[in-house]
Amino acid sequence: MARRKLGHVIIGIIIGGIIGSALSSVLSGIFPRGPVKNLFFSALKIGFSAVEVNTGFFNFTIGLGLNITLVTVIFIFLTIYLLHRL
Repeated sequence: MARRKLGHVIIGIIIGGIIGSALSSVLSGIFPRGPVKNLFFSALKIGFSAVEVNTGFFNFTIGLGLNITLVTVIFIFLTIYLLHRL
């Protein structure tokens, strides 16, 4: 049972993050400038910049960045709740 709940949380974070980010991008263009737009659509940027490693015979680049808005967080919790109810 705990494994099922953990799966719902992971899937909820991924699906909610994708839907919330897409909706945030669409709605941010519609809303007029002001404090409401700043509250819902200002992104908190978390992560680190790309790092390139070159060993001579191969190289790779690794980096991670997340842009989190309030709309994204709302959709993550909404998705987790809906998956829990199923």
